[in-house]
Amino acid sequence: MRQYEPEAWRDGHEPNGDPSKREQCRLLDLLGRINYRILSGNRVYVEVGGVVYKTVYGGYWRSVFTGIEHYLLHCEQVSSAVWKEETTTAIDLPIAYSNGGWTTRGHSLSFILNRD
Repeated sequence: MRQYEPEAWRDGHEPNGDPSKREQCRLLDLLGRINYRILSGNRVYVEVGGVVYKTVYGGYWRSVFTGIEHYLLHCEQVSSAVWKEETTTAIDLPIAYSNGGWTTRGHSLSFILNRD
């Protein structure tokens, strides 16, 4: 049995490889900043695996049944392979925590910021 350690939550280590509370706060802050930029009339682009997406909004929800938290970016695909013909460009990019940090579809997020 583990010993109680006062203020151990500050260390940022969570069991089972889950993100720390600080990491969760940083991601929620990032999603808030993305949404603020979008609501301010600016565009936010993200590149994942060589494909560029225009972000429509950043989202967060928690299941009332399981308690599992979900983070995502709702995007529209801007660039793709020329030989692919897709009818819909709207896509949800789920954001997950891994050892390397926050990723989507196994790739790290690269933001392309522009000045309007």
